[in-house]
Amino acid sequence: MDHHSFEFTDPQFDIGLAAQCVLNVVAGSEGFSFACTGPEGNIVALKSWQYQLSGSEPQDAEMDLRKIFGSEQMLSWPYADVRCAFFNAYATLTPRRMFDADHLPAYFNLLLPPAEYEYAYDVLPEFECFLVYAVPPPVFRICRHYFPKGRFMHLATPFLKNVRNQAPAADYGLFVNLRNHTAQIAVFDRRNLVFYNTAPFSKPADLLYFILLKYDLFRLDPAEVPLHISGQLSKDSDIYRLLYRYVRDIRFTGSALPAGLPADLNAWPGHYWLDLFALATTI
Repeated sequence: MDHHSFEFTDPQFDIGLAAQCVLNVVAGSEGFSFACTGPEGNIVALKSWQYQLSGSEPQDAEMDLRKIFGSEQMLSWPYADVRCAFFNAYATLTPRRMFDADHLPAYFNLLLPPAEYEYAYDVLPEFECFLVYAVPPPVFRICRHYFPKGRFMHLATPFLKNVRNQAPAADYGLFVNLRNHTAQIAVFDRRNLVFYNTAPFSKPADLLYFILLKYDLFRLDPAEVPLHISGQLSKDSDIYRLLYRYVRDIRFTGSALPAGLPADLNAWPGHYWLDLFALATTI
């Protein structure tokens, strides 16, 4: 496993306060993160890890996940509520009229490498569709074991719900969320979802290609249509500088929390944690 990429804990946060808090967890193929929100929606703890690029294999992610659960005491505390979002590339949107809950594996016949998976789905009434997803069984079992009463979903669900509310009401909106070396990409037309997928990348040029491909696919002008981006990205990064050469209007996108960020987190831009904060505010 790679390094601890971030850690914040309110000094007053303990097992007693946890019973009044919500635990929000993202268990991904590329990393793991969690945020604990207090009764007023305030952040009382936030931690994240990024796996090494080679750790994207399911067995590697399982090993890293077991290490985290074995060392993080806060993950075993009792909470008022637990929300756990899985993240990987194994997700597909299905129109309501074509959805059949009894045949979830059929949606992945041509999309998944041969293996055993746990299948589930999220309901997305805003988009009149279902999000069907697959999770490697060990990762699914670990999270179910630690959070037997938790609410489970795929990370695409809170991501899409959140950015839809920020998409232009009368134009196209292109949104990208970065998690380590994986990008979530969504395109909206007047807040109607017209595209969602993930794209793995190993260098900035790869990410640029996937983004410009979406501009070309929907015949959008990078000089006119803004790129809304989130994740752990700064203006002095190689990725940002390369993107800015082709897309002149890049806007960082965050997810507002009811109580905002504590003072110790204000130095860190809110767009760094869009996925966690979107999960925390998903109804």
